[in-house]
Amino acid sequence: MAFRLLGTIAAIVVLLNIVDLGSICDSIAAANRRFLLAATFLCLLSVSLISFRLKLFLSVVKYPVTFRNCLRATMCGLSLNLILPARGGDLLKLAYLPKKYDSSWRILAGAALLERCVDLLALGLIGLIASLFLGLQNVIITASLVVLVTISGLMLLPRLGSFPVIGKKIGNFLKIIQETSRKKRVLLAGFFTSCLCWTTNSIIMGFLVKAFDDSVTTTHVFAATPPSILAGIVPVSLWGVGTRDGALAYYLQGVTAAENVLSAGFLYTVLVYWLLGLIGLPSLLLAKRKGLEITDESTKHNALGPS
Repeated sequence: MAFRLLGTIAAIVVLLNIVDLGSICDSIAAANRRFLLAATFLCLLSVSLISFRLKLFLSVVKYPVTFRNCLRATMCGLSLNLILPARGGDLLKLAYLPKKYDSSWRILAGAALLERCVDLLALGLIGLIASLFLGLQNVIITASLVVLVTISGLMLLPRLGSFPVIGKKIGNFLKIIQETSRKKRVLLAGFFTSCLCWTTNSIIMGFLVKAFDDSVTTTHVFAATPPSILAGIVPVSLWGVGTRDGALAYYLQGVTAAENVLSAGFLYTVLVYWLLGLIGLPSLLLAKRKGLEITDESTKHNALGPS
């Protein structure tokens, strides 16, 4: 936590040496309120879409849960993203799903890994398609690498079982991953839903950028947002502050002023991390309280012995 705090401070200091803080404050004060409201509404709406994506990937690994369970777990994960690096809440949210089998953790881990890999693929493809339209070489290279690495990882994953040491340790886990190929339609639906989720995030960023400069095209934002989101996942700062904003400014250089990009990046953090994290806080506190009550009852029962 201390390391990420120092990283955040260092990133902010570097950015403020490039752009004056006063100009950022002036930009935020003069922002187009309609675009800000549209971004906020879409951000709140995305929670249901993220929950539906989770339900689809759990269906792929044959782990039946209700949409309500997925929504509650998603809210807990969004709240955990306030304190965990690299959007760790997106993975730890699975701990708040009901456990149905003895092998629940292996199945959930399979779903988490599959969801994260598909997310990377979706982000890479969105950035690649948009950058090809514009001919942005730097984005094309970054997005192509993300797509190639992700596809290679997905192809290599089922073959890890043949490795001498690794194969024995993750054999059961790999069986769960291999079984996902039997539900191709649901897996394809999960992929398209993931693309829709990250398209929504790109639209949110687009609204925020347009709130400061309406002349920026949507295609430019769609090309710049995916690699900047990936940069923000690198656990060197809190909520991706500095890394995501710096990457976004790099990919949009020459398109709009740096203060517009940094202002949009800051408001993206406010909406996607702080606002959703605070909204999910009651779900997280309630889930922890229920878990404590269950633990207390189990302890009391064990202390008294069988009735």
